[in-house]
Amino acid sequence: MFDLVDALAAIAAVTIALTFTSLDRRTAAVIGAAGSTIGVFLAWVAAPGAWTGTPVVPWIAAVLGAAGLVAGWSAVRLYDGVFAPPRVEQPDDTGAVTTIGR
Repeated sequence: MFDLVDALAAIAAVTIALTFTSLDRRTAAVIGAAGSTIGVFLAWVAAPGAWTGTPVVPWIAAVLGAAGLVAGWSAVRLYDGVFAPPRVEQPDDTGAVTTIGR
């Protein structure tokens, strides 16, 4: 029972810490909650025996999960143009025509 409480406390703490230190709070809340939840779940699946008697494991897993998701989010935002088709510049046919409306 205390393992579940530790995991939920770790998820909440990492999410709150990431949210309060970010400029975009809504995105940070989603990334913090999702990343820490994924990290805790994967650590539990990978090593369920490490959870008994070691209250530090969920905290480390939550921090690493959130950091991994932040890194992934940053990479996607950085390379956003890689997935977009190349832009073709249309010729500018307006010239130097200026109209003055009334």
